Amino acid sequence: MIGIPLTVIAYALLLLSAIAFLYKTKRMAGLPPHLRWELAPVPHEKGKNQYGGSYLEEFEWWTKPREKSLINEAVYMFKEIFFLKGVLDHNKKLWYFSFPFHFGLYLLGGMVFFLIINALLGIGNFVQTGNFIYSLIDIFALSGYLIGTIGTLGLLVSRTINFNLRNFNTGGTFLNLMLLFAFFISGAIAFLLQPEFSSEMTRFTGALFTANIDLILSPLTTLHCILGLIFLAYLPFTRMIHFVAKYFTYHDVRWNDVPLPGNKRMEKKVQDLLGQTVTWAAPHVKADGKKNWVDIATKTEDES
Repeated sequence: MIGIPLTVIAYALLLLSAIAFLYKTKRMAGLPPHLRWELAPVPHEKGKNQYGGSYLEEFEWWTKPREKSLINEAVYMFKEIFFLKGVLDHNKKLWYFSFPFHFGLYLLGGMVFFLIINALLGIGNFVQTGNFIYSLIDIFALSGYLIGTIGTLGLLVSRTINFNLRNFNTGGTFLNLMLLFAFFISGAIAFLLQPEFSSEMTRFTGALFTANIDLILSPLTTLHCILGLIFLAYLPFTRMIHFVAKYFTYHDVRWNDVPLPGNKRMEKKVQDLLGQTVTWAAPHVKADGKKNWVDIATKTEDES
């Protein structure tokens, strides 16, 4: 590549992506607790989620040990993450394209996994990987690029012609999809037209571990790598960060059914929130900028 070496560009964009991810994740983790939904069923409820029950239905539930099943929760998360079960159940038309879009990314994640293994084995001279890992890279790469291209193109068309989706579109929505479409299609073209694609991608991965700034790749592979790096750097600043936010919204909002008494960390958070000064202008709240939530919630009938 003429000009700034590809490896240097990769380091810069990956560093930007990592810093942004950490910053956004830290902010989400530090947000105030949500109001408790207490909606059943919760997947980790052992023996109760099948019929929509909850430990709250038990007589004197606070005196009994809680039984949780991490397996139930893991199964629920697996179906939601890999098969988008929520989208399938509530918006099947969107699922037909959303699923291949996401699954294409998962397949490319598998490609990256084998690229890392291949690169590390090559760097350490541990074993000659031969054609086996290269075959796996080829399978994950081609299937991921083709399936992802179909899903992304389908989402672009759906969001253009579907009246129900048009109301939720923004410029950022189309920019996200067009960038991903360019990434998928450039990968597919590079794979089909560049005979040494998997070898070049392995050398690029290895260069990131060895800081080889003299790496030179074919123009098609270089373009594809740059598009992928731009996407990773851009990702934390978009709504696509939902795959990180989903952990907090599910575990800290929908599934947080831990009783407050005895949970000192949560008690402190709640006490701090209740001690905040209320500045709402609604007349019925009667906030004067001095009272906190405890003052307002415990006011006498005469004060009301």
